[in-house]
Amino acid sequence: MRNTIIGAILALLFLAGLFALPKYFPHQTVVMNPTDVAAKIEPGFTGAKQIGPWVLVCDRAANSQAAIPFSWGATKGAPAAATAGNSAGRCRTILAFRRKGNPKQIMLLITFRTLSHGQRLALIVHLPPIAKKGDPVSLVWGKQGFTMPISACNKAACAAMGALDPRGEAQLTRVKGANLLLPPGANGKRLTVGVPFAGLPQALGAMRRAEAGG
Repeated sequence: MRNTIIGAILALLFLAGLFALPKYFPHQTVVMNPTDVAAKIEPGFTGAKQIGPWVLVCDRAANSQAAIPFSWGATKGAPAAATAGNSAGRCRTILAFRRKGNPKQIMLLITFRTLSHGQRLALIVHLPPIAKKGDPVSLVWGKQGFTMPISACNKAACAAMGALDPRGEAQLTRVKGANLLLPPGANGKRLTVGVPFAGLPQALGAMRRAEAGG
């Protein structure tokens, strides 16, 4: 009972913080054209660059520990066996939702990374510890989408991971945005977060181009 109450309180705090975001948009108004910014990313790029509301971050070397343990096709929703080739690339494309009035506090983090030498796209969602291992997180656009379970939680955050097949990625990058459905709360309802895709296709293309020379 105590854990349920704590979970409900955390969910309310998360909800309050999320609604404090202006129109769910996590960054200031973006002035530069995402296509122009992405075009300047060259093979071997390291550092950080904002492309639309997304931020491309590339390290000097791949993180050998950044393995993705789950793999999904976007339209099937069934997990495939993890393989050694599912290690992530050295770059990541990030969308960070921050609390209004305290931009240093990240409320929700959505990250795309490449797998298997860029042939597949991993999705990682970090959210406050308002869920438990196995709870569903879904990304839905139009009539398409897929669901992945919370794979790990600690006192600071929970994380869900999955991977899009090429067909699913193509479908996702053709739409203007998607809805992220968080795990059910104490009342059984799922909070929905709007995710803008402005600049995402350009950022993903730049990410793969940067990794090609790294």
